[in-house]
Amino acid sequence: MVNRGRLNLIWAGVPYDPTGYGEEARGFISALNRCRLNLKISPQSFHSGGDFLTPEQQQQFASLERVSVDPGQAVVVQHFPAHMFSERIRGHVNIGRTMLETDRVPSNWIEPCNRMDEIWVPCHYNVETFAGSGVLRRKLQVVPGGVDVTVFHPAAPPLEPKTGFTFLSVFGWFIHKGWDLLLTAYFTEFSPSEEVTLLLKTFDYLNVPIPIEQQINYYISSLGLPQYMLPKFRIINCSLASSLMPSLYTACDAFVLPSRGEAWGRPYMEAMACGLPVIGTRWSGNLEFMNDNNSYLIEIEGLEDVPAGVDLRLYLGHKWARPSVEHLRHLMRHVYEHPQEAKLKANTAQEDIRQKWTWDHTASVVVHELEKYYL
Repeated sequence: MVNRGRLNLIWAGVPYDPTGYGEEARGFISALNRCRLNLKISPQSFHSGGDFLTPEQQQQFASLERVSVDPGQAVVVQHFPAHMFSERIRGHVNIGRTMLETDRVPSNWIEPCNRMDEIWVPCHYNVETFAGSGVLRRKLQVVPGGVDVTVFHPAAPPLEPKTGFTFLSVFGWFIHKGWDLLLTAYFTEFSPSEEVTLLLKTFDYLNVPIPIEQQINYYISSLGLPQYMLPKFRIINCSLASSLMPSLYTACDAFVLPSRGEAWGRPYMEAMACGLPVIGTRWSGNLEFMNDNNSYLIEIEGLEDVPAGVDLRLYLGHKWARPSVEHLRHLMRHVYEHPQEAKLKANTAQEDIRQKWTWDHTASVVVHELEKYYL
């Protein structure tokens, strides 16, 4: 037990990074700072620049770094991929916050997880994949992610005027996000005579030697489609300021991401909160908050081995989903041609997010889980 009136909590993570872990850390920290906790943050890495943080976040996080907390009287949460859990960042109680998209976790994750008092994963899917890989089930707790509905909402002013119908996809440039499946479905389903655009918002976290735009051109060439047969397509290849992301969503008409696996799927949730109809894969962690009432779910054609040339080597030896390109084509066409039905489904999704999946809901789960460590 931690013998303080207010529980001491140290959150070790990457809140200054433009990654999924960084975005989630910012959500956790901001929500928990509104709770009755003595909260200190311990940033473990910094991304050069950091201009995607709001001035309020920069000020808040700098203040939380200066909070004085004795680790020996604190709960320490290490919020990283599990192989990065460190014995140098230990407290009286030690919790790992981690996740993975595939059907199992790497062997070098098992021991670091089992050394923790608890492992917080975002979804029941990860409870099964972690336990099936050797993490002690009794240590696994579901602590969901969230979204700030005061920021992500349909009234956010669009980033640009709407013209025609725009499908948006937001993801890091990794093959498990299914960008190849999305390009195949879009370029084979739609024609240049239709008032439709596919907008990719992506970012190269791996600094690959071949630029993303060049990879896309290579892939389009592999489809054997001449340029005059291609529908409109755009790419935003940079890290946008977080304050601009809601406006990006509301500038578009639908969201689509045929991911091969998600531990959570935050962009799905952000799009839902902004009132967009969402097309996503019927598999893995995003099913925690996506269903047939609030989303358009792509059927999968089973699981397949992760290929040997995968960009993230920790997936080697794992399996992930094979979303159906034909069903993806059907759903994109359906959403495009039935906007009123899609809007009704989007309204259901927005209300689901507002009622169940905000960061304040997540913070209440965390506080409830931490109550056992109060005197």
